[in-house]
Amino acid sequence: MNSAVGISHLESRIAACVIEARQRHVLQRVTVFSTTLCRIRQGEKVLHWDGREMRGGTQHLVLLPAGCELSVTNIPGSQGHYVADAISFPAPMLRDFQARYRQQLAAHRGSANELCVALDAHTNQAWNQLLLAVRNEAPDALRTLYGEAVLLSLALAGLAGPLFADRHDPLCERLQQLLISAPSSDWTVEMAARKLNLGASTLRRQLSSERRSFRQILEEVRLGTALLLLQTSSRQISEIAASSGYASASRFAVRFRSRFGLSPRDLRAAVLKEAQANDSSAPVVASPDPVAAY
Repeated sequence: MNSAVGISHLESRIAACVIEARQRHVLQRVTVFSTTLCRIRQGEKVLHWDGREMRGGTQHLVLLPAGCELSVTNIPGSQGHYVADAISFPAPMLRDFQARYRQQLAAHRGSANELCVALDAHTNQAWNQLLLAVRNEAPDALRTLYGEAVLLSLALAGLAGPLFADRHDPLCERLQQLLISAPSSDWTVEMAARKLNLGASTLRRQLSSERRSFRQILEEVRLGTALLLLQTSSRQISEIAASSGYASASRFAVRFRSRFGLSPRDLRAAVLKEAQANDSSAPVVASPDPVAAY
């Protein structure tokens, strides 16, 4: 693992990925690190959150608010595949949107806990424009414009409530974003505290007040990074373990199964990405954001 000296935070930009699978699979205790919207192209997604089951298909947009922990089931459709586009939104953009459209959000309050919402014509149009902009690597200003169109269409329909709920764990959020920038680094409480301009004891105490711990958050981030890479790249499992901060592939496999309910090998078998030994063309995710891996 590497030193965290000189680490910078993730770029504050809208990002996207495609999740594909050929077998039904269940992921338990998935932590959402950045607010993400998911559109199912084929198949169905089932969420278990806050004691409820919610289902999303091709006519829905799935809302995944930052800070929540949920169980996810991805089910292939009639053509034998599950395919979904996932787009994540940086927190600064969401805060700016909330400040500028506070009146619209207040005037169109809806459910604060409905995560699978029906797509209307306006949201569908805005989503397609945003997805095209991301695919074509449009400038960040255009991504933001189209992203805000999606958020505004959801807000006007009274469906954006879950995306703007107060997390009540601001330090945990800051620490998650720091650790995501370099999950394989040899992080310590002292090192992270310096990056956050805090004392180590203050970091521990404030995390405790949020009912969290440094080691817990670090493992969530590392396993979330691995989850993303297993679903979106063809890199070897041992390489993914190392890039996610695990020197031992066997220990990584144990921790991954304990967290998500299935082994890395089982997940790799379920998705469409085939690991290829010595394949230099395998896609590499730079500074991966685990939010997108659902």
